[in-house]
Parts: sequence; structure tokens; C-alpha cells
Amino acid sequence: KQWYQRRVAITAGETLNIPKNEIHKKDVLLKNLTNCTVNLKSTMGTLHCTNCTNCTFFVGPISGSLFLESCNESVYHVTCQQARIHTTHAATFYIHVTSKAIVEDCKGLKFGIRDQFYEGYEDDVAEAGLGETNNWDDVDDFNWLSKDPSPNWSTV
Repeated sequence: KQWYQRRVAITAGETLNIPKNEIHKKDVLLKNLTNCTVNLKSTMGTLHCTNCTNCTFFVGPISGSLFLESCNESVYHVTCQQARIHTTHAATFYIHVTSKAIVEDCKGLKFGIRDQFYEGYEDDVAEAGLGETNNWDDVDDFNWLSKDPSPNWSTV
């Protein structure tokens, strides 16, 4: 596998415009971002984000999964096959997900339909092999097995 990894200990208060040729069809790992805006305008294999706080992500189509861990108080504009979100609090997702989102050990999450796009987005969606099906509000909460609505997430 080819990985793109942001190789800095901590990035704060920056706008990160990561070039398409650095992330195209790769697995991307971003860690330790605070108060950042992140632009990933390309098809990716997976996106892993760990320990990101108060950030805004504009993400191109992910042919596989979005994996988040400890990404709090952030906003994600994302299209993916699957979203797996762990130990994340007070985050908002404007999402197009073709299977479903899975949350575990999360609180205060909000989900809405993706509404931010970029030039060439439709071509990237086709390249990623993602269809029109959007299960943006079909979220499995592994900490809430009751048939009643989970208190850990809501719709925007």
C-alpha cells in the first residue's frame, strides 16, 4: 500500500491544501491537527484521522473507509464507502456514505447530507466507484443496542 502521512508532530492554525498527486488513490493518515482547514480534493483509498480538534475537512471521495479516532469539535464534508468513528465528540458530518456510518464511544455527533463540492468532484466519485446511494442518516452506534434512537448522534 502507498501511504500519504502528514509527518509533523503538531500542526495548528493552518490551511492544508494537499496536492492531488500526493494523495490520489492512496491511503491518507492525518494526525494531531488543531484549528486547521484541510482540503483533500482527490480520490483516496482510505482516510485515517487521529487526534484532530476544531478542524474543518473538505474531503474528496474515499473508495474505502473513513476512520476517525479522537477527532473532536470538527466538521467533515466527506464522501465514502463506509465511515468508522471512534472516541469522537461534538463533531458534525456532512456525508455521502454508500454503506453506513459506525460510531463507538462517541457523543454529540451530528449527521447531514453532503452539500460542499469542488470542480471535478463527480469525476472523482465515478473513479472511486461510489454510487448514488446515500445512507447519511443510517448510523450504527455500537454503544447503543436499543431500538430507541441513540442519544449519541442526531441529524443536522
